[in-house]
Amino acid sequence: MMFQGFSRDAAARRLGAATLGLIGAGAAAIALAPPAHADFELHYPIIDYREFEFEHNGDTTFDRRKSGLNNNQSYTFELGYAPVWWWEPEFEADLNAPPGQNSAFTGTVFENTFQLTPQGKYWADLGFFAEFSHAAGRTEPDSFTFGPLVQKQLPDIFGVDLGYDTLHTLNLLVSKEVGSNRQDATPLSIAWQSRLRLNAYLEPGVEYYGSISSIAGSSTGTPVQHRLGPVLVGQYNMFQYGKFKYEAGYLFGLNAATERGAIRWRFEYEKAF
Repeated sequence: MMFQGFSRDAAARRLGAATLGLIGAGAAAIALAPPAHADFELHYPIIDYREFEFEHNGDTTFDRRKSGLNNNQSYTFELGYAPVWWWEPEFEADLNAPPGQNSAFTGTVFENTFQLTPQGKYWADLGFFAEFSHAAGRTEPDSFTFGPLVQKQLPDIFGVDLGYDTLHTLNLLVSKEVGSNRQDATPLSIAWQSRLRLNAYLEPGVEYYGSISSIAGSSTGTPVQHRLGPVLVGQYNMFQYGKFKYEAGYLFGLNAATERGAIRWRFEYEKAF
């Protein structure tokens, strides 16, 4: 009986030690994991009424090997249609490939863009963006993201006539996690783009993407991130066959919390029905 009791006690101690080891390993993995990858996507407040669209966004990062910031990849595939002039819903599939891992499906997103003002009628074109993201993993939280979209076209910049109009777009989006394992933080994502309207095929510009880990509630501890770089935007009109739009940019990391660089792209096909 004493021998049996000793065996049970020893097994319990071994089980407890193994459990503590697994918990410690999990905590270490979370602590050493790279920060969540930001999506470099700009949302516009102007809706193309009664147009069907297929859109693909992607990006990949560059940094030192084994830095945890190199080769972080993100891909989205979206289908949308605007049944009315002021609202466009879209369904999106998200795929991500963190450094050293293969690409995997990470979630389904229901996006909504609302055009709040007729284009060109007021001092700026205003819109509102709202999405619900459903995580693919059962242990991962879902999230809501929403915020204003602002766009302004100007004939000059600070009184300097460049010979072409300029277009400026700003997104201010906050997120909130819901469901199991959620965090109470309220992250803020900032996206800004200014471009020179040379012609429909080629509009060079500059854009900025920033993120703040929380503006309300508890902080995630993720440092503020800043990225800035050039971008090319354009479209090709195929008339009755639709339109093809593209964006291609390179972003430089401006602080230690970001990768040294990232490329991003966006391809979109639209057709009116």
